[in-house]
Amino acid sequence: MSHVASVDLQVTDLEALKSACKELGLTFMEGQTTYKWFGRWMNDYSAEDAAYLHGINPEDYGKCVHAIKVPGATYEIGVIKHPSGKGFGLIYDFYGSGGGPIMKTLGKGCEKIKQFYGLHKAEKLARSRGMATSRTKTATGIKLRITA
Repeated sequence: MSHVASVDLQVTDLEALKSACKELGLTFMEGQTTYKWFGRWMNDYSAEDAAYLHGINPEDYGKCVHAIKVPGATYEIGVIKHPSGKGFGLIYDFYGSGGGPIMKTLGKGCEKIKQFYGLHKAEKLARSRGMATSRTKTATGIKLRITA
C-alpha cells in the first residue's frame, strides 16, 4: 500500500531546512534524486494531505531533488520542487513499518520539521539583522525570543 502525503510547508530556505534536520537528528541527503517509498502508487489514500490532491503527479512519486533520512524508517522524505513553482515541498509515504517511523518521529504531517524549519529560518533572519536569539522550551513547543 502507498500512502503518499504532502507536508503543508513551502521551503524557501534550504539552509534552514538542513539546520532543522540536523537538530532533529535527521540526515539531509543533498542531491539525492530519489527517495524510498512503497514504490508503486496504489490509489488507496485520499485524505486531505494526499500528495496528488496538492498538484503532485503520482508518476513523480519517488523522484526528488534532495531527500531526508529519518532514523528507524526505511522510507524517506523527498524534497521536491514545490507545485507552485516557488521553493521546495516535502513528500513522504507514511504507511506501515517502512514509513510509520517518520510519523512517530516527526508527528502527523511532519509537524516537527515544520516547527524547526520555521525556528531556524527566523533565527537566521534575526542574526542577519544583528539581533540575538534565545529559546525556551514550553509545553507546546519552543518559544523564540529575539532581541536587538
